[in-house]
Amino acid sequence: MASRILLHICCGPCAIAPVLRLQEAGYSVTGLYYNPNIQPAMEYLRRRDALAQLAAILDFEVIYDDYDPLPHLRRSVADPEHRCLPCWRERMARAAATAAERGCDAFSSTLLYSRYQDHEAIKGLGTAMAADGGPDFYYQDFRVFWDEGVELSKKWQIYRQPYCGCVLSELSRYAKKLRRPPVVEAS
Repeated sequence: MASRILLHICCGPCAIAPVLRLQEAGYSVTGLYYNPNIQPAMEYLRRRDALAQLAAILDFEVIYDDYDPLPHLRRSVADPEHRCLPCWRERMARAAATAAERGCDAFSSTLLYSRYQDHEAIKGLGTAMAADGGPDFYYQDFRVFWDEGVELSKKWQIYRQPYCGCVLSELSRYAKKLRRPPVVEAS
């Protein structure tokens, strides 16, 4: 019987390479879509639906957890400069707890695929949570498979989001455009 791993998943495109690598390594993958950081709600739904599309392609189960962005939003607005670590901690803690509840051997996160996240901080959180006596934390630097994930997401026409997820990351992403004057098209 294959080892069972719970993979926290932030979005479909970021899950492609990690799920493929875990399946190739013999793991039975269960995804956890828990992302109260994603705003607005329509963006959350687009990412959720893209993940469902991917799960059908790669044939793995996904748990769709509750969505309540208000606590995350309050915390982020209160400390915008340090918003990411509590966000990662919350999602990794939910993954560790869900893995324990489900009897999984290990847990991990697609946050380890992103080139835009603090990889060492996320690795440290997962390692610390596993040290508390729950399932093992599975660490792999999935960033080396970035191009593969991008290519397959385009091939499979899986929605690719333009920012991390929270409204503050969206503001950061579009900061230069927001400072430019409006573009008026000639008629």
